[in-house]
Amino acid sequence: MNNGIRVVEAKRLDRLGTCYPIYERFDGHENVGLPPQIRAEINGPGIIFRESAEFPFAETSFTPYDRISKETSQPLHDESLLSELAKKMAEWPTRWGKHRFNANGIPAAYTYLGQLIAHDLTHDDPPAFPVRYRSAYLDFNSVFARDLELCAGASVREGGGFALGSTTANQQDDLPRTKCGETILHDKRNDQNLTLSQLVVLITKFYQFLAIGSADAAEARLVARRHLQWIVLYDYLPRVIDPVVYRDVIRSRSWPLLGEGAGLIPIEFAAASFRLGHAMVRYVYPHWRRGGGGADLSDLLHFTGHSAASRLGCIEGEARLPDDWTVGWPFLLPSEENSTRTSLSAAIDENLALDMFNLPDSIGDCAMSAPTPAGTKNGTFNLAEHTLIRGNRLRIDSAQALSSVAHARLKEAGASPLPRRLPALRVAQTRSPGLSDFLMSDTAASLRHETPLWFYFLREADVHASGQHFGPLASRITMETIYRAIWNDPDSILRTDFAPDFTDKDGKFGLKDLHAVVQKHWKPEA
Repeated sequence: MNNGIRVVEAKRLDRLGTCYPIYERFDGHENVGLPPQIRAEINGPGIIFRESAEFPFAETSFTPYDRISKETSQPLHDESLLSELAKKMAEWPTRWGKHRFNANGIPAAYTYLGQLIAHDLTHDDPPAFPVRYRSAYLDFNSVFARDLELCAGASVREGGGFALGSTTANQQDDLPRTKCGETILHDKRNDQNLTLSQLVVLITKFYQFLAIGSADAAEARLVARRHLQWIVLYDYLPRVIDPVVYRDVIRSRSWPLLGEGAGLIPIEFAAASFRLGHAMVRYVYPHWRRGGGGADLSDLLHFTGHSAASRLGCIEGEARLPDDWTVGWPFLLPSEENSTRTSLSAAIDENLALDMFNLPDSIGDCAMSAPTPAGTKNGTFNLAEHTLIRGNRLRIDSAQALSSVAHARLKEAGASPLPRRLPALRVAQTRSPGLSDFLMSDTAASLRHETPLWFYFLREADVHASGQHFGPLASRITMETIYRAIWNDPDSILRTDFAPDFTDKDGKFGLKDLHAVVQKHWKPEA
């Protein structure tokens, strides 16, 4: 038996009947991922374990992912070629300056909602402790699991079992933090940038409001989770997914491309299709702060506990967010009254924001990280190079091979067919002359014909949708993965007759409506 990941289903027999799948590494027939004392603890009353599937992985992988297409026998490309591709991606034409096209139907808040979804579905445990306590459901456990015993500062205030931290003006508008500024979150990646951390604050306030009117904290969490699932399925996904693909999955309630299985997250989703969210990040947000001021991406990266050059303030020996750097959500959400001041996501194409080629390495992924690229300062990394090399080391099949698999599976299932895959010439014809010249060269022939999946998805979005949403193949992988992750939650909106409580005048509920609820009803704890 190969080394790999064993999928174990834990069903907690509480009154909500919630299921908690747990994944563990194994070595041959001997389990190495679940220490005896932990197995004894979680095998207590009311929990039943059942092995359901096995998925062999490369020795370098510690996460329980599945694959849509086969694992290649070796990395497809020489890493030096991928580094050169990443370098060319950073060579923008001078006439562009530092600005990019917009995705006109995607206000900027949805960029960071996508990042939160990615974190909830693709948590990587460090190799030294490979037991994964997170489910492959979209249950927002990355938000609703915290440890308040990690030396929280005096400014942390709890409400309904979940806490918020204070700003320099003693307003409860930040994540709970230790005195030194480290966030008290189950998933510390949710403090990678300020917009993401402020989104977690908004969700926490929504939960605290629900908890006030509920006698049961678990019930309040369930209601909050269902409202968030509703936002993802009916507000977020229609903005980023190809409309034909979206309608087909919603109507069929199926995932023919992913196929049947244990419901693990496809590596093609985690390392390629959903990393299109990085292309949506803007270099600058003209209107971001509550008072109306703008913010650069570099600002958002440094008002966190991750940053070595953190700009968190200090009050009475505690690290706190400066009060004038709390987010102005009306500038990042859909607006009928103030649309000209709404900051939009960037168009989804290969022209990433320039700061993405020079990010602080403190926010990079630990497992499978690429080395610091040549030509960048110490302590930084090039996100394009990191993503390309990481996909190569994960042995993800080429875009052309995956496209063939997708066409065959969808045809067999009678699902809506995908457009023909991009020809090699369209892969190479980018808006940047320097990048196009490189891709058309003999040196880059393999990149045209066996295109790295992430780069292909960037080009697909540009060719098929002018960067306004994901292209058809990336949409299919993303839509099926997230839809299945909601469906697999036994308490989800897809398995109940749930309807949101706080709809707008048209009967819809989205992220702007959640914000409106918080604005109207949330009160700070005394």
